[in-house]
Amino acid sequence: MNRFERDLGSVEDVLRAHEPRIRQALSQMHLDTSALTVMREMGNWISSKRPELRRRNETIQALTTTWGADTADMAPFDEALYTRASGDPDVDAAATLLAGTAKTGKVDDRTLAELEKRSDDPAFATMLMHALGAATYRNVMAKTVHGDKELHRLQVALSKALGKASPRLDVSWRKEFTSGLKGQDHQALAKAIRHGSFDSAFLLEAARAIDAHDRKLPAQGGPIVRDFHRDPIVDMMTALGRHPATAQDFFAQDPTALKRFLTERPTVNGQEAVGKAVEAATTVFRDRDGTEQNQSRGFISARLASEFIELQRARINNGGESAVPAGTTALILAAYVPDVAYVSERSGLSGARVRTINPPHWPPNEPWGAQFRTEDVRVVMAEVFEKDPETVSTLMAAQTVWSERVLSHNAAGGDRDAFAAAAKETGAGFGLVTDATGLARVAEGQKLDDAQERKMKAVMAVVNTGLAIPQKAGWPITAAVVGAWTSLIEDSAKTEVNKNQATYEANTAKARSEFLATQLMAQAMFDHGLFGQDARRSLSFVKADGTLMTLEEMTPEGAVQHPHFDAYEQWAEDDHKGTVWKKTKEELVSAYGRAFSEHK
Repeated sequence: MNRFERDLGSVEDVLRAHEPRIRQALSQMHLDTSALTVMREMGNWISSKRPELRRRNETIQALTTTWGADTADMAPFDEALYTRASGDPDVDAAATLLAGTAKTGKVDDRTLAELEKRSDDPAFATMLMHALGAATYRNVMAKTVHGDKELHRLQVALSKALGKASPRLDVSWRKEFTSGLKGQDHQALAKAIRHGSFDSAFLLEAARAIDAHDRKLPAQGGPIVRDFHRDPIVDMMTALGRHPATAQDFFAQDPTALKRFLTERPTVNGQEAVGKAVEAATTVFRDRDGTEQNQSRGFISARLASEFIELQRARINNGGESAVPAGTTALILAAYVPDVAYVSERSGLSGARVRTINPPHWPPNEPWGAQFRTEDVRVVMAEVFEKDPETVSTLMAAQTVWSERVLSHNAAGGDRDAFAAAAKETGAGFGLVTDATGLARVAEGQKLDDAQERKMKAVMAVVNTGLAIPQKAGWPITAAVVGAWTSLIEDSAKTEVNKNQATYEANTAKARSEFLATQLMAQAMFDHGLFGQDARRSLSFVKADGTLMTLEEMTPEGAVQHPHFDAYEQWAEDDHKGTVWKKTKEELVSAYGRAFSEHK
């Protein structure tokens, strides 16, 4: 083909070079030159066809050398495929070879390498999807479901390519891609969306198709055998977890979706994937935009979070296993910790999903809040702490961050009643979280079991570092914010609980948590001059930067005496006349005690 194209070029050169000379000679002899028009047209025809011939030659070369193994056999040129590939040699070659994979389930290493190089190119990806067609693409993906390492690489590359192409694929392509599913076809669809980054509307359409097919009975054309080790729902949830807006639309626009995947449709190895999808839908978007009638994504997040906790409580009552990890539930509760603290003083029986009016003592423009029932939160939190004791620190730290925020806001405002309301909410919030650990109910002299000991360490870690956490916290609370606390809290938790002191620590967990709550109130009052401008100058338990010592700093390990702790205790017991300290502290402590279940 190369020689043929060069020879045509030579013919073109000869025609173009000699046609004027022949015309001149014939004209000088007064002979007819009209026949020379054919020669000129032939030259023009060759000139116009050579680029096309060159592209076709490049297409053949790409197929046989760049993308696939060299072969001595001649393959018929697929004109229809060449047209669908827009004449692009690489697209044509990839589509030809992948069409073969759809039939044989085999893929060449060279084909894989070339596809992986181009899978992030939107133009290439779009042309490839059009060249392959939705049906063939899905057939290729079906071959990767039970495939080896090479086919898994192919799956990843094609999923990424589909993601790049997804914003440019029209309605007809999408319809062919998601319709006509039979048997296990939704496995291929799920693999197709597992790895790439997708246009939200495209991904939502695919996820709905997977879910709809998964719900069908075999008699309706649904899955005959559920392969829970290659569960398409896990792949689907993995994709949704990476696309928060799509995850939210998936759960919010179908009123049955959240209940189905939390209580009705189990996965064997999909807890993490389902958890990430629910987490994305409920915690990523936090705002105060829109209205109850024109709901923003932040409003929808709060609505879904409220439904999530209610469904978790119902599932616990029915004795079912959680569809998401304990860490997911803890993170969602942490994200809505103002609502947890608010409901800790109340029944939460309003029935509404979203709180449209925030309490007057809250900082302005707080994100839309979720409405919870108090006992739902208590029961769900208790299960979470039992399943994963480390989550105690997540909720305790979140409560610390919120308490510092609301106390500081009201201390700065100077409204005594508002500050008292913030203090009561702080006490009740810490009380509810501490009660859910179950540590306050450990019998006198009883040894802690492993879970109780881990919960105790988590409580102590936050109490020991609590005053430092707000300095590092963002708002609203997200997974990234929770992650920022981790190293700080873990450093404190590294100290082993003394086995001989285990019963003592359990019996004082309630007091330690209350201690942190009152410290946060004291810090807010100091920071905003409510004890007077020079009140902390001579206090030994106040550090140079104006912050109170943490409990860990007041009671260093190995010290025989703790003078800073004793000084703080004596200071805290003082009435501090002329300030709101005594009355507000009493209200905080009272609210703290009332939050425990024995008072309900």
